Amino acid sequence: MKIAFWSNVREWSSVSPNLAAISVAIAIRYPYSIITLENHLCNHGLGKAYNDRTRAALLADAGTNYYDGFGMEGLLRKIYRREYHIGTLQSHLKEIIKDRLYYIPQSRVILNDLFDYEFEHCINPLFYLLDNNADVCFIDTACNSLSTKNILEESDLIVINLCQKASIIEDFFQRYSSLIPKAVFLINDYDPHHILNYKQISKQYGVPSENVIGMPSSERYRDAYLGGYVHQFISRNLHCQKEDPDYMFMQTVKKAAVTIIRKVEINTKQKEIHSCGS
Repeated sequence: MKIAFWSNVREWSSVSPNLAAISVAIAIRYPYSIITLENHLCNHGLGKAYNDRTRAALLADAGTNYYDGFGMEGLLRKIYRREYHIGTLQSHLKEIIKDRLYYIPQSRVILNDLFDYEFEHCINPLFYLLDNNADVCFIDTACNSLSTKNILEESDLIVINLCQKASIIEDFFQRYSSLIPKAVFLINDYDPHHILNYKQISKQYGVPSENVIGMPSSERYRDAYLGGYVHQFISRNLHCQKEDPDYMFMQTVKKAAVTIIRKVEINTKQKEIHSCGS
């Protein structure tokens, strides 16, 4: 199942931090294999947030060279040259949490525009490999890139990252209303006393309230994300007590994880029923 994390704006979105926290929480709490990746090159992305350089190594590095790169660039080159099979993806993964969470890293040996083109050109075979190598795939999706529209269309679920800025919320519901049926909304830097709280957003735009989740800010989590120890932070605080300063943040991360997993399970059952019926 493919899940896109996306926002209609670059600022205030917290797409990558939210994906990192939720993916780790799900990997710790549920028996699903997860692959995470970005459809864009970035200086501080999921790889640094997971601290993969110290915690995990490539499962294999055969068949790569400097120009191809390891991880995503190398994988795209193999797909582009049609030198891949169903097991090819395994040699381009980094293991973040044993048998649960994997990341396709970036070697940054090609230019952004070329990466964008190759990702879009290879997207269907890439989806095939992802669907056959993990239960769930989380895609950190750029606001605008060649492949973003395709990813949003093909994803089974879209986690929309917004904030309580009226113009940003209005822009989404005016321009991207077609995404609503398969969307969960994360409202970042959430203030429950703001006029645009989750109940008001739900009421004003006709979205089920259970699909709108307010994500409070956490300076300590932000430090963990920038410092590369998201796994350690989430593990240590997953069961923190009410008096802990990150209690509300962690409760929200767990709520988002539960909401996403429930939708994964519903989607899986529906596909099974459809498969049996056909």
